[in-house]
Amino acid sequence: RGINPPAKILNRLVFKSLATSKGISMMIIWSFAKHAFMIFWYRYVKVLNLILPSIVVQGKRLVVFPDVYKPLENEYACADYCRQGDRVLDLGCGSGVGAVFCAPKASELLAVDINPSAVKNTAENCRLNGLNNVRVKQSDMFSGVDGKFDLILANPPYLEADFQDKDKQFATSVRYLPMLFAQVGEHLADDGRLLIQYPMWFRGLIERLGAERGLKLTEVRRMPLKSPGLLLLSLLYMQFGFRSAFYLLEPMRTPQARRLAA
Repeated sequence: RGINPPAKILNRLVFKSLATSKGISMMIIWSFAKHAFMIFWYRYVKVLNLILPSIVVQGKRLVVFPDVYKPLENEYACADYCRQGDRVLDLGCGSGVGAVFCAPKASELLAVDINPSAVKNTAENCRLNGLNNVRVKQSDMFSGVDGKFDLILANPPYLEADFQDKDKQFATSVRYLPMLFAQVGEHLADDGRLLIQYPMWFRGLIERLGAERGLKLTEVRRMPLKSPGLLLLSLLYMQFGFRSAFYLLEPMRTPQARRLAA
């Protein structure tokens, strides 16, 4: 009596197989639906950026090119983590909001993006704001980056979806986070900091990925609340509900951690 009859064992195996098959089918359907929606969304955002080609952030006007991410999450607050005289890397600079607000404190700032249009957009906004300590160049993650930095700004795409086009990397990617943590240790100064903007509910993931590479999560802070106007604009762009936060990570001070970072 304590042993299941063969028929019951077979039924369980069949049920488990069906459940697994159903789960895989649902994942395929979800992946397809997400990909289809993002194709529409990128086109929709391009039209909106043509209609609304600029945004005012903390009194600074930023132009936003059609195929570039518009800053809608109060990204300017990343400058709170920039110290006077820091050497800063803005990894995935987009329209250049991080560069524009950090450059007045930085000794020098390198802004890079995989999208050539974003590179031109950042350069234009730095020019409009009279910044002369910012260098802008095209780079796929760290591929075109040399040297070490006191502060690295990272604003990974929030959605996992595989798009190859360079102008579709600001909201969707399957490789940004893995590549960031795999290579960031080579470009952080000994007392450098990595500042990531990402949704609040991914704290465990960020903490784990950092620990695997010798980085300690030292602070998690919600981004500033949006003004009513910015909230309405976010709704128009279908960008809401993410509960974005700043994650500050710093190198651990142990020999093992240094080996992980390397």
